[in-house]
Amino acid sequence: MRHAGTNREGLTLIEVLFASSVLAFALLGVAGMFPSAMRLVYTGGETTKATMLAREMIDMIRADAFDSLVGRYHGLDTDAVSATCPVLPTTLTTLDPDYNRKKWKCDMAPSGTLDTGQGLRGGRGTVTVTCVGFSSEPPYDEVNDPGCARDTRRVSVTVSWGAQGSRSVGLVTYVTRAE
Repeated sequence: MRHAGTNREGLTLIEVLFASSVLAFALLGVAGMFPSAMRLVYTGGETTKATMLAREMIDMIRADAFDSLVGRYHGLDTDAVSATCPVLPTTLTTLDPDYNRKKWKCDMAPSGTLDTGQGLRGGRGTVTVTCVGFSSEPPYDEVNDPGCARDTRRVSVTVSWGAQGSRSVGLVTYVTRAE
């Protein structure tokens, strides 16, 4: 004969309910992390796209003729550029001096996402090109060059996106005349 409670096998209903509730609570906590993780992944993807677009414009500027940088790119704002997307590449015989500006606008447009994977909702790009030089004494500080007599240009590229440009990425580089 067995006496109640002396040799117990299995689990009681209370133990099963308690274990189930602890497991459910833990799983709800984990499930609650997924929406915030998805938002962070999406935000990170937008930041990566914006950085890639800024880098794209810097590369196009660096590849362009040095003497045309200030005239062609200073004050560039993609909101003011008129372009029909997608912009087709030009040939050497029909060189479009505004091709880089138009291409950048189309790459930034949300409709460009299907063509290039680069579009940003509410995307806008701006460029500032200024003539600068550097002092001849340490610590070699940057000095303005209002007459553009020196062979260095400071290029600032900013890509903003989101509601009223609430997010932005800015890159700065220096371009010098090739000898």
